[in-house]
Amino acid sequence: MMRATTRFPATKTSATAQDGSSAPSSSSSTSAALCRAREASAKQRAAFQSYTASSMMPRRARASSAIVPRAAPKDLNVFVESFFDLANTVAGGRDAGGFNRLSDRIGEDVYVQVHEWRLYTRDMKFADGLAKVFAVKLAANGNKFSDDVLNDVLDTVRVPMGGGKSDAKLRDLCPSASVNALRNILQDYVDDRL
Repeated sequence: MMRATTRFPATKTSATAQDGSSAPSSSSSTSAALCRAREASAKQRAAFQSYTASSMMPRRARASSAIVPRAAPKDLNVFVESFFDLANTVAGGRDAGGFNRLSDRIGEDVYVQVHEWRLYTRDMKFADGLAKVFAVKLAANGNKFSDDVLNDVLDTVRVPMGGGKSDAKLRDLCPSASVNALRNILQDYVDDRL
């Protein structure tokens, strides 16, 4: 199977100022950000195509067990990482103070529960990615919180399990107390109380 990859030409990230020194210009930084967004989008598209191609096996070839491997572990991780990379590019990184507090609160208060074990998102290395995704989604929603935004992200983000043999929606792994804590955190973020 051939993977289609798209490479974009490198852009200059600095322009010469009037005094002869090198200083970044707004147009070059915008074009660099656009280039990074295109690369992240192409990476995500390629990972998704690889993921869907490997999950479509003929019916005869499927095993009779309930767990069917849908992607190789490296492919699944690339898909999750590219999702967070795209959110990072759009959100502009982790420079804003409000974003740091949002990420910290999500990492401290939001967890998944498996039997009696609680695994917090900071330990799963999901807190920064979730904060970036929520920041972008809330900004696109006019800086207003709605349950649709929360449900969309919880249904989209998938948690790899068993070394990548299967995955589950984040919504299915979070108990209602954790989802309510996330709802309150996002409401505080929108209302500038973080």
